[in-house]
Amino acid sequence: MSLVQAIRQHSSSTQAELAARAGTSRTRLSAYEHGRTDPGLVTLQRIAAAAGLEIAAVPSGTARVRDRIVEIGRAVAVSGRSPAVRLVAELVAWVRDGVVSVDVMTTDPGTTGSPEWDAVVAGVVEMLAHELGTRVPSWTAAPSRRLEDPWFVTSLRSLWPEVLADTPAPLAARNVFLSASSLRSV
Repeated sequence: MSLVQAIRQHSSSTQAELAARAGTSRTRLSAYEHGRTDPGLVTLQRIAAAAGLEIAAVPSGTARVRDRIVEIGRAVAVSGRSPAVRLVAELVAWVRDGVVSVDVMTTDPGTTGSPEWDAVVAGVVEMLAHELGTRVPSWTAAPSRRLEDPWFVTSLRSLWPEVLADTPAPLAARNVFLSASSLRSV
């Protein structure tokens, strides 16, 4: 099934009805549905809008990052801090290795369900934006992405001086203390 056909079926419209709303002919819509003609992005967006849908281009990896944010939240709730740190480190590796673009994070990836881990995610995204020379996403500056009180990700007090010295500045600015070495994938 083609995307145009799926759009039409979603709207429960006939070809003639959707074509009229989209400002095209039924014949042309049929050609799009059967792959005889390529509608192009602007036409595809117009057909989708006529069906009450929106088509947007998002950087590849967007869904993967949003899924990872949810996974971090689940790990915190079920398994604790160590698995969550590993998941954050893998997210950092994805961006550093080019698996996903830092552009994926220009829009808020959602919440982990934990203010502490939401602050971690914002700090990590800001850190990566600085590393890669890109604009820091505005959502990272939200007050909900900063902690009022200092939070050390490790509960081992004996490590706190070392962690304090090794925490990247964007994390420390959010009152989150996690060593840069912890953000390297294992």
